[in-house]
Amino acid sequence: MTRLSRRRAAPASPRRRDRAPLRVVFVPGLGDRMDWLVWLQRQGLRTWRSLGVRTAVFRVGWSSDARFADRTAALLDVVRGYEERGERVAVVGASAGAGAALAVLAEHPGLAAAVLVVGKFRHPDHLPDPVLAHNDVFDESLHAVPRLLERIGPRERARVLSLRSAADGIVPDDDPVLPGAVNERMRVVGHVTAIGFALVFRARRIVTFARAAAARL
Repeated sequence: MTRLSRRRAAPASPRRRDRAPLRVVFVPGLGDRMDWLVWLQRQGLRTWRSLGVRTAVFRVGWSSDARFADRTAALLDVVRGYEERGERVAVVGASAGAGAALAVLAEHPGLAAAVLVVGKFRHPDHLPDPVLAHNDVFDESLHAVPRLLERIGPRERARVLSLRSAADGIVPDDDPVLPGAVNERMRVVGHVTAIGFALVFRARRIVTFARAAAARL
């Protein structure tokens, strides 16, 4: 084998891997059935281009008749598809979407980062019965994710950023807090307001965190 062929056979350098583009897959919460709301969230994500980030939106379909495991498997396929193209992938889940982000991390520890925005991924007893009755996939996720958390170890939890509002009004204050993760409180009040605030005013923080987390893989 020649010296040139040996160089070609060598694995990519850490510096080259660090230069891989970052893809953020955003998973909306229960409002993912509302086209106008998802459109607004897409507009917020478009501003992330200035940070050198590629974005995509994945709708779980929380009020559909799908199974939570099937939808998270589809999300994982999306993640792996981007990775096969040479991208690093972070999943950002808002509200109910946080459960999907954690489910992907449990199944795929190589995920660059998981970011939870006012996440609701446990304690179904805190929610009114009509909310669960009209969102079967969400109801299923609230029972499945606590078990999946047992599979997310300290190294993976260190690549989780959980953002919560100062006063949510919908999600109890302790619900978004994940032991072992980086838990931060935003200076904003309200649940829906906090999601918009994070997409616009915490974009740089999220991207910086995701890139640093990816570098530790």
